[in-house]
Amino acid sequence: MRVLAAVLAVVAAELLVALVDPVAGAVAHGLLLVVLLFRWVSVEDATTLVLTLLPLGRLTSLALTPQYHGPATYALTGLPLLLGVLWMSRGFPGSDEHTQPTAGRTGAAVALSGIPLGWAAHALLPLPVLDDPRAAVTITAGVLVTFLFAGVLEELLFRGLVLRTLERAFGGWAVVLSDVLFVAAYLPVRDPGVLAFMAVVGLAFGEYVRRTRRLAPVAIAHGLMAAGALVVFPVIA
Repeated sequence: MRVLAAVLAVVAAELLVALVDPVAGAVAHGLLLVVLLFRWVSVEDATTLVLTLLPLGRLTSLALTPQYHGPATYALTGLPLLLGVLWMSRGFPGSDEHTQPTAGRTGAAVALSGIPLGWAAHALLPLPVLDDPRAAVTITAGVLVTFLFAGVLEELLFRGLVLRTLERAFGGWAVVLSDVLFVAAYLPVRDPGVLAFMAVVGLAFGEYVRRTRRLAPVAIAHGLMAAGALVVFPVIA
């Protein structure tokens, strides 16, 4: 029940950011971060520690996001979260389960699905594009940064740490709960199409990881999708 309460608290804080006021949402995330850290110090619960990454990621994005959509946006907001994810992944129980390489044709197909998904997201959804997208340096940096921070990092967090830790308490329902948290991170976009698209993608990726115990294919797919939707296909268009 405590884990479920923490999940609902994260969603409520994201709703505050998206629908009420970013400052109020930041305060809520800050308080939640303190509560989760206090509980982790008290009982050393791994699930609680993993969930602290969610308010940390939102607080970082609210504090550091520049006023333009450049590669630095994703690097500045994603680096602290990436370091936290990598640190928590070390020695995490079962951490070797999701590090298996892409397996055969199925894994390769999942990984490459990011290309058509990126095209679909660009064609159908109102997404931001990079400032000065035709500059060669901007394009190169944009592809690398969005692949890592807007794609791979989200899979390491949501389908890696969050899904794995929620499975202990909720079994197969962890796919749904981790997807709820994943979609909640996109609530500030305020676009139903984006939310629905990411919900479907998140459920599919989560179920694949739960069944195969392989994270690499979906991480690559998400990276290709993000780089394609935010950089490559806008430039081609």
